[in-house]
Amino acid sequence: MPAAQFMPVFGHYAQRIEEVLTKYDPTQLAAAAAQVTDTDAEILLLPEESTL
Repeated sequence: MPAAQFMPVFGHYAQRIEEVLTKYDPTQLAAAAAQVTDTDAEILLLPEESTL
């Protein structure tokens, strides 16, 4: 999705998550990020939301 389409739909959420993440200790965020395997199995998704 091009940025011109992404921002009107998801821009608010992207901005908000940045506001939330700045409230956490960067060391804790790095430790949590290291545990993420970036697979769809980590969360429940509908079939149309899958990246596979």
